[in-house]
Amino acid sequence: MTTPQQPEPPAPTYGPYGRLNPYGGGGSGPVVPPQATPPPVRGKRRAAAVIAAAVAALLAVGGGTWYALDRDEGSRGTDAKPSTSPTVSGTATPTAGPLGPPAPDAADKDRYNAARAPGEASVLWVRKNDIDVTTLTGDVFGPWLVGDTLVTAMYRTVTAHSVVDGTVKWRMMLDTEICSASHDVSADGKIVLARKDRLHADVDECRNLQAIDLRAGRSGWQRKIVKEGNFDFGTDYSLAISGGTVTAGRDLYSTGYRLSDGKQLFGRWEKSECQPYAYAGGPKLIAAVSCTNDVKKPQEEIHEVDPVTGKSRWKYRLPVGYRVDHVLSVRPLVVSANNRAQGTHGMVVLNEDGTKRTSLKGPGFYAEGCSDDTVHQGNLQRCQVVADDTTVYIAIDGAPKGEGNEIAAFDLRTGDIVRRIEGLPGRRSWPLRMEGGSLIVRRAAVLDEPGSLATVAPGATKPVETLRLPRVTGRLESRFHDSPALYVDGRYILVQQLVVGANDDEEMKRETLLAFGK
Repeated sequence: MTTPQQPEPPAPTYGPYGRLNPYGGGGSGPVVPPQATPPPVRGKRRAAAVIAAAVAALLAVGGGTWYALDRDEGSRGTDAKPSTSPTVSGTATPTAGPLGPPAPDAADKDRYNAARAPGEASVLWVRKNDIDVTTLTGDVFGPWLVGDTLVTAMYRTVTAHSVVDGTVKWRMMLDTEICSASHDVSADGKIVLARKDRLHADVDECRNLQAIDLRAGRSGWQRKIVKEGNFDFGTDYSLAISGGTVTAGRDLYSTGYRLSDGKQLFGRWEKSECQPYAYAGGPKLIAAVSCTNDVKKPQEEIHEVDPVTGKSRWKYRLPVGYRVDHVLSVRPLVVSANNRAQGTHGMVVLNEDGTKRTSLKGPGFYAEGCSDDTVHQGNLQRCQVVADDTTVYIAIDGAPKGEGNEIAAFDLRTGDIVRRIEGLPGRRSWPLRMEGGSLIVRRAAVLDEPGSLATVAPGATKPVETLRLPRVTGRLESRFHDSPALYVDGRYILVQQLVVGANDDEEMKRETLLAFGK
């Protein structure tokens, strides 16, 4: 059945949300150690300037001026209506890929452990890159944690590792390169990827959705995202999972699909000048909504969306000029927005019904992973922050030069900073997770100086070191500066998000996973 076209929106104006996706994405079957020959290696003539720029981007830190989002314009309801369902795309042929070394090279671990000092953590295992890519860099998606399995995706490959020893449990080769991925994994262990339409295309649409069952290591449904209008370019998707729904947001359009079988549930809002373009998932489905094409004076709203119908349950209108850049927490709901014209930034806390509770009050902020274009890397939820029912913990700048940074604990009722958790001189510290009422803090390595983990007891301001990483791995660890980290059953695992090499040989020697423990 042919899908009716929605009323054509006005031509888009490309501002903060208007660049092409830099990633490179196909469907695949389950992976067993395959017999297939790996794809041919393509030489990469990476310029030193390109590598230097990539490294500089990884080490960059952000700051800004705070602005209290004091408008209280929360209200309920919109006239959102679902669109009809498109047809399902054809099924891609499963492709087995090279499994790579099933177990990490013990020599790396043994070399580091032989040189560690008393009291330092052990290196549990190290994984090096074993996936050749044909682009300048390899972007790593994930990690997703399912039981004792850590899953990442890069280029055309999805790989599952044991958190215990780093062994490859399964690997899946896709038909085309991955463009974007859902931030969360569903309750039953599923993620959804967006893939390129053609293999090795420099600039190409990414309209192929691919569900992956991480527990079973199997490919699920595949669906083509139907083009809904002339300006539905299909190059940059925000994928989010909430309940039994996965959403694909992009400029001017958005679509929701049933996670179990890929059936389309809703599409672009009809008869509305406001349209969702990005989503945050988890316990609720939160949409960033644009109501104008005027890039100089944007008007945006925050909505909670029914994951089955796509209809808005409530809306909160931001002050004119502010655009949503990150959802720091879904429950409690904390949203970050910026005004580029004024160079100001604000964070608002909303109640369950969408009314404003408070704005966070601070001197300027720093939160790793919160670069301005994070939305267009397909993810509203990359900020490394931690929140519970009463407090949100955010790494902030403001300490004198060379004295590192602090972690501010904001009271979600008042927006005030109620605690400032000390940092280390010259180091970056981030909140990692809560455990037993205490905050676990991640401290970064700087060149040869190793990082560590520390805990902060309720009400305390001084972290207590619980895991000191080996000095011998300090330089290696510093390459994972702003990459995701997991703390699982006493194991501290760093996950590289960008694989860079001057040539194929150097690329294949890059460490991508690094695990420590006592």
